[in-house]
Amino acid sequence: MSFQGDFATMPLPDLLQWLAISQKTGILLLQRGEIVKEIYFRGGKIVASASNDPREYFGQLLLSYGKIREEDLMRAFVKQGETGTKLGRILVQEGHLEEEEVQRFLRIKAEETIYDLFLWEGGEFKFYNDAPVQESHVPIEMDVTSVLLEGTRRSDEWKRIRRIFPSSETVIRIIPEALTRAILADPLYNRVIQLMEVPRRISDLCLMFHASDFAVSKTLFDMVQMGIIEVTEVPPPPPRSEVRVEEEVRALANRGLKLFNSGRYEESIEIFKQVLLQSPGHALAQTMIPKAYKEMKEQLVSDAFTIEHVPFLQRSMSELDKLSFTPQENYILSRINGVSSVQAIIRISPIQEIQALMTFKKLAKAGLVGFLPPADPQM
Repeated sequence: MSFQGDFATMPLPDLLQWLAISQKTGILLLQRGEIVKEIYFRGGKIVASASNDPREYFGQLLLSYGKIREEDLMRAFVKQGETGTKLGRILVQEGHLEEEEVQRFLRIKAEETIYDLFLWEGGEFKFYNDAPVQESHVPIEMDVTSVLLEGTRRSDEWKRIRRIFPSSETVIRIIPEALTRAILADPLYNRVIQLMEVPRRISDLCLMFHASDFAVSKTLFDMVQMGIIEVTEVPPPPPRSEVRVEEEVRALANRGLKLFNSGRYEESIEIFKQVLLQSPGHALAQTMIPKAYKEMKEQLVSDAFTIEHVPFLQRSMSELDKLSFTPQENYILSRINGVSSVQAIIRISPIQEIQALMTFKKLAKAGLVGFLPPADPQM
């Protein structure tokens, strides 16, 4: 037996509490747009979690904590492909982590996957009764009451952060005269300072840190409170139409559906994202975005490149510095070295695979990136 709904009809705290009180066993599947998460319950307790958000992958978590470098992760992925050994075991063998650190970070990964749900403005859920936990998932045991307390705390903190940083496109800068020896000696603050030689968008820093919006914004919020950084630019709120929101959402959803049916998947995704901005948890938009991404993937890689192709820059860095790019474009461009394949760059990035492929296609269409065929392994 299963049941389903959305956060508008049953908010996440109520849902988790009900599963705990009812001592349910099974899988809770949660979705917002293209992001899908799973929480596994046994007798009303949380025993595992999983997510398809790249920012919540094990390798990304280690990068965000500074435990490994991108080149370490890339080498580990190559070895994993050759041997089938688990990533954590490879990193222990290569001396990057201790065994107990692997277990600690796997638990942090599982916990952060759950806590992030409390920042969702909308979403859908489906509970599958008595579904088993997959062996590949790290076993944890979390009391739902403790999860609710921490999740609620983060939700409240996120509201305070959003009053200072209304969106991830907010631009901030370091105040050099406010830096003290004690601040520079702090590893986390010093890491932020090193990346902010120029004013940056918060979204850029999230990609640089391989971390979630909450983790990065919380650190930056603390630094604002300390007088170390300041906001220099806040993007204006999206213009609102005089048409009633419900009618506008309905019109947008119909337009997105027509674009999807005519094979214009990328455009349909952008429209459905607008729908979700105005109506979080909108059922049709939640369903159609993953479908559009799935249809796009083969179309993208068959147009000009495959994931095995090696991208290279067709402009000098001095020329690129004069152009304006999105955070995702900046990230992808900064990782192109003429050696790493499209797949290798995507695997170490905190960007969804389909979004990264879309970025590669856009950069190629603009004449900024070219592609070399994959090397012949027998040559």
